[in-house]
Amino acid sequence: MADLLESLVLPNSSQDSFHSVAERPSPSSPTDASANQDSAAPQSSSQSQISALQEAGLPVYNVDAYLTAPENAALLYRAPDRKNAPTKQPKPDREPSQPVSLGSKSSYRLTAFNLLCQQKGLVPDFQIDGCASKADFGGLVKIGDETIASDERWHSKKEAREALAEKGFETVKGMDSKRREPGTPGKKDKNWIGMLVEYHQLINPEQGPVYLDYSLGSSYSATCTIPSRPEQPFGSSAAPFPSKKAARAHTAKLAVEYLIAEGKLNPNGSPKARKKAKLGAAVRIQGKGLEVKRGSTYTQKVNDAYPLLGLQVPQYVLGASSPLAPNMLSGYASFPNEPGLPKEIGEVRNVFGKKNAKEEVAKGVWEVFRKLAEKRGVNISEIDGGGEDYEKGQQES
Repeated sequence: MADLLESLVLPNSSQDSFHSVAERPSPSSPTDASANQDSAAPQSSSQSQISALQEAGLPVYNVDAYLTAPENAALLYRAPDRKNAPTKQPKPDREPSQPVSLGSKSSYRLTAFNLLCQQKGLVPDFQIDGCASKADFGGLVKIGDETIASDERWHSKKEAREALAEKGFETVKGMDSKRREPGTPGKKDKNWIGMLVEYHQLINPEQGPVYLDYSLGSSYSATCTIPSRPEQPFGSSAAPFPSKKAARAHTAKLAVEYLIAEGKLNPNGSPKARKKAKLGAAVRIQGKGLEVKRGSTYTQKVNDAYPLLGLQVPQYVLGASSPLAPNMLSGYASFPNEPGLPKEIGEVRNVFGKKNAKEEVAKGVWEVFRKLAEKRGVNISEIDGGGEDYEKGQQES
């Protein structure tokens, strides 16, 4: 009510208000009317407004007189007791420069935990669940094969990460580092990148390994793809290393180890010597034809015949047919530098075991070799083996 009254009754300083008579008494008396006629020109508008209100039968009050009336003064005195009235709060007993605590939580546990994981080459995976409206959160953190969980509940995701980091700190301290350490003094690391480049220069100078670099904060990671396995890159984008070179070297090492396991490189990583064209364990040149040793596997025939036909080494591309059946393989062979040959030769599907799958692919490659030899006027015949040339070839191979 007091707010309404104060909004209707304006102070004396506003001469334009029709509720105000400025410093003059009530204009109801004749004396006031004559005084109004003698007033200055700026007040004529206010006077006319007052006259119009009086003619309309509306009361005109003096602000000071109205506010000092006993009933109105009592009403204004009770105004601070209204519900929404601002109240003065007592000031706390502290110095203005004294810091105010904003909470007891800090992120030092989480920072220390992440730093330790980074130093060891580990990647923590926080899995937080809960409801924000109820301020109820829980979760766990996975680090490699380790899972750190808790039955506690927290009010925010930040508190949950803090608590899990504190709980997992000691666990990470006891875990082995997965970061590739630099070579020990006096022992030089192998040039894995150089080995991989040298191998592909011999096979196909126009195609080689392809690296993809990633940034992980202050660390780096990389993946490497080679022509013989284009759909399965080596390395991981989540494995941190201190430099791009170290990350690439790690992926190149994985690729070299794969080529060694495939028999395409020697155990020490050096390229294998090319076989002599006139000698072989399964195939040899005889006049204008090729003699094939009966009983040889198709893989042996292909490996011994491709240089005799002037071809590059075949690249076998094998992979699991399904994630649920990793031992069931599908694949094919290719000759990237031979435009006259199909891109995918001897394709097979759902063959059990890598050795069996490669043999089935080689069977299809051998059929292509036979047709190619016929087009070139080269006769292929099968023999039982033996003879001086074969014995010599067996000794040199």
